[in-house]
Parts: sequence; C-alpha cells; structure tokens
Amino acid sequence: MASEVEQKYLGMFAKQTAKDQPELSAALYKVLGLSTLLQRKLVRARKQRKLDPTRPTKSLDLYRHINWMGREGYAIIETIIPMVVNEVELRVLIFKLKASFLHVFALFEFSPRTKMSVLSTIQQQQQQNSNNTNQTLKDVNYIKPAMEAFRRAYELAKENVPGIHPLRLGVVLEYSAFMFDCIRDHEEARRMAKKGVEDALDVVTVLEDDEMFSDAQDLVGSLVVLAKRATPATPQLPQGPINGAGEKNRSLGDSPTQSGIGMGQHTEEVKRRRSKTTYDLNGNVLKTGK
Repeated sequence: MASEVEQKYLGMFAKQTAKDQPELSAALYKVLGLSTLLQRKLVRARKQRKLDPTRPTKSLDLYRHINWMGREGYAIIETIIPMVVNEVELRVLIFKLKASFLHVFALFEFSPRTKMSVLSTIQQQQQQNSNNTNQTLKDVNYIKPAMEAFRRAYELAKENVPGIHPLRLGVVLEYSAFMFDCIRDHEEARRMAKKGVEDALDVVTVLEDDEMFSDAQDLVGSLVVLAKRATPATPQLPQGPINGAGEKNRSLGDSPTQSGIGMGQHTEEVKRRRSKTTYDLNGNVLKTGK
C-alpha cells in the first residue's frame, strides 16, 4: 500500500491541484485519507497472521474492512487516471497505487461471494462449477491484473523518472515484494530489487533536494534487504503488503541488522556518489564537487 513517502506526495499533489483542478485535488485527498487508514489496518492484519495464521477469529472482520476500503480506493483511482495524462510524476504515483490496491486484494480477499462486486473494471470469468477452490478464484481475479498493473507502473516509472527518484524506488520495492509474496518467484524478486539499487546508484547525483535524497536513501536500504531476503523453507501465508507496516517501507521481513545485511555500506555509497558532480533531472550539470 502507499508508503509514508507516497502519502507525502499525494498530499503535495492534492495541494498543488486544488486551485486549477479541484475535482482532482478532492479525489487525491480521498485516496490519501483511505490509504492512511488502510495502512493501519494492514499492520494489524499482518500482526494477527504472525500470531496464528490458522485461526480466523477477529481477522475476518478486519479483512472485510481492508477489502471495503481497498475497493473504495481502487474506484477513486480509476476516476483519477484520465485526469493525469499530462502529469508525469503524479501519473507514475497513481498507476503504482492502482497496483497497490490490487496487491491488497490478492493478499486479503478470501471470500468468493464478494469477489464478483469488488473490481467492476476487471472482466470476471464464469465459475465453471460450485467446487472451484478459493485459491483458484483468487488467482483468476487478482493475480493477473495485479501483475499487469505493476508492469505498467514500472514501465511508466522507468520512462519518466530517474532511478533514484523516490516514486520509482517505491514502484520497484512493492513490485519486488509482490513477486516474492504472491507470485512466489523469489529469484526474480531479488533480481528486481538488486537492479533497482543499481539503477539508483547510477544516477544518485541528480537529486538536489535533501528531503528527496533522504526518502530515496530509506527506500534503497529497503531494497537491499529484499534483495537478500531468503527463500522460505516451507510454504507460508503471505505476511501482508510489504510497505504497509510502520515507517517508510521498513516491513521487508527481517530488519537489516537481523538479516546481517550491510545496508549501511549501500547508503554510504549513495552519499559518496551524491557528493560529487550534481545534475538536474534532465542530466544538465548544476555544480561540480571538490
């Protein structure tokens, strides 16, 4: 789901468009509110699964709330897409959030009865017989469209923003997490995360803004953790959306310290490269370091 960094961008874009595009601004504020509340519920759901994944107990009500909020957010995102055709960064963010909502459904929607009304824009396949499993319905309705949405968001990010941009890093991070937790392609997830780190380090000097640099640094650190994430020894239930637990995308399994990952050396490399020649986002030289 939307990380703190992405929520910050949502608020910024909503404020910027308030005067000239009030309808777009209002929709962005709604998505911001929903994503903030949804993130808290995702944290709770993840903790409950860790306690005992075999017992539904209160989890069912929580999952219903998550899916209701996800459905509302997804519907708003669909109305926003036609309004951001010419907005480069905002378009990247909106397509990423579309993929995020589908990621939530893939992880938390388990009720066959409610599936037919959750995503009206996705063509529903007819149920061949009453013995179809829950997993089959889940795969048909959410995995494929979620994969397509992540691919689209990833393509937009690669075409329009540099590798060190927080929005692009956010796309790579959740796309990698989706590949790991839902597709179960652990090697591809790690490869994608590693590639994201390399792309960021290659153009780290384009960032002039200290706040953007700090956000990018956190996201690079999270990608490093995911790139080193071990393949589960036995099949597990998904642990919830990867960037929906706590501070800026810090919910990638174990912490860097617990995993023995040298995240510090990667963030130091980001700082070192940034201290040299500085460019703007178009690649023009702004200043040369000592």
